[in-house]
Amino acid sequence: MLQNKAHGRLTEHEVRVVAVEAETIGLPFARAVISITRHCEKTVGGKPEKTTGTRYFVSSLDPAKTSAAQFAEYVRRHWGIENKNHWKRDAQWREDSPRFRNSKSAQFLAILRGAVLALCRLPCPTIFELHRRKPAAAFRLINSPLQPFE
Repeated sequence: MLQNKAHGRLTEHEVRVVAVEAETIGLPFARAVISITRHCEKTVGGKPEKTTGTRYFVSSLDPAKTSAAQFAEYVRRHWGIENKNHWKRDAQWREDSPRFRNSKSAQFLAILRGAVLALCRLPCPTIFELHRRKPAAAFRLINSPLQPFE
């Protein structure tokens, strides 16, 4: 059981790992099925509120060589990537709601959005620093004329 107290809530994660034969679940490289049950307790409006949710994952890692804590860390890293990259793409640009009839246009815009996110992460003290949390503003910046540095 892993505990975490942050963002005004107490969260416990219960991790279970089961070894599987790939053929039994129809996935050729599957070696483990991971179940992570999350128990969360927070106070909303002065009243304690408890929620529970279970998520399932499939892994190609050998469960005999990988501990449950390691599997939990890998899942946590995966969600870190989701929150750092994909969430911004969907929240700022609604990338998950397709609006294009031409797949080439969608691919081009996905590449352009990735480039804008990369520019926003540059460690330079220029105007990009102002737009780090607002990628849509960086789009406008790309279209504006460049100003010389003084």
